Amino acid sequence: MFEERYILVVVKNLKQFDPAIIILNASIGVFLTSLTQQCFCTTDSCGYSIAAVFSGAIGLLLGGAGITWLANPILLASWIWFKKKQHLSLIASFISTLISLSFLLFKDVMINEAGNYDQITSYKLGYWLWVLSSFIMFAGNVWLYFIKTKANKE
Repeated sequence: MFEERYILVVVKNLKQFDPAIIILNASIGVFLTSLTQQCFCTTDSCGYSIAAVFSGAIGLLLGGAGITWLANPILLASWIWFKKKQHLSLIASFISTLISLSFLLFKDVMINEAGNYDQITSYKLGYWLWVLSSFIMFAGNVWLYFIKTKANKE
């Protein structure tokens, strides 16, 4: 008797399960976790993701690998649009994923405000978590799009 009631409560709660909330929270959580990690190393030292986020806007103005910072505001837009304008969120998350992956195409990065560049020697956990946060949004958007498309056909 107790087990049956417990199972009914669990099943009822599963019906209220909103995968969109899980996807959004996972993406934001992974992004915030990435900020606590090193993102890449050069021949001289390793950089922290939090510093890259805050100084990235300056790098954006100077070009090069700094343009990949644009993935951050685009990912933010994807989060904002996720519930209300899912088609825009899908596009933004795709672009954010591509831009964040494009960092792999650059061989060097500006390392200080004097404009000095150094060679990128490795990518650390913070970088991969940053990419993953965009990819979670993209994959989640695609998955939800196909669920809605299938539901509309039925």
